[in-house]
Amino acid sequence: MPPASPSPSGPTPWSIAEDVLHRRRVTDVLVPGRIDRDETMSRFVPQPLVVFVLLDDGALRLESVGGYGQLEIRVVDRVTLGGVDLYAAIEEEGDELALASQGEQLFGDSWDRLRCTAVRPFTDAGSNPEAGVVKCLALELESRYWLFFDPTWPFGIRIGNAEDMRRWESEYGPHIAAVNEPESRRG
Repeated sequence: MPPASPSPSGPTPWSIAEDVLHRRRVTDVLVPGRIDRDETMSRFVPQPLVVFVLLDDGALRLESVGGYGQLEIRVVDRVTLGGVDLYAAIEEEGDELALASQGEQLFGDSWDRLRCTAVRPFTDAGSNPEAGVVKCLALELESRYWLFFDPTWPFGIRIGNAEDMRRWESEYGPHIAAVNEPESRRG
């Protein structure tokens, strides 16, 4: 039986996430993965079934769900990898999990805390935005940094930029709805 829908009169997972994005600042993006020590030199192997957008207080947890066709968005107090079978299996195998910081790669080295100026959830027939489930998510950060989270990538959540979002829109645009953030909501 599917979970009950959130009450239309109270806050929903999506409205909470959207509100948090407008009130808090983005400080980093973390990607989980395993540390492969089988080679001469250890290497980090990304396993981005979950990605965390770190905020100045808490984080946004993005998880690839629905057979890797949807993105579940939740506000969390802290970063944990619990509840994902792949991560539990990695630990059971005796491998080490780690988180890779992507902030400098995505934002450059002059960033500290970036304000979210627009939130663009992309939805399709399988989405349930009020429950926090969308097709893809784009965040515009000050100075025009775009983060585009696409859970349909075969290896988990692909993190892209404005060009990746435009390419995705041109390929799937006629079949996917994007909700633009009204100017009045920009913080």
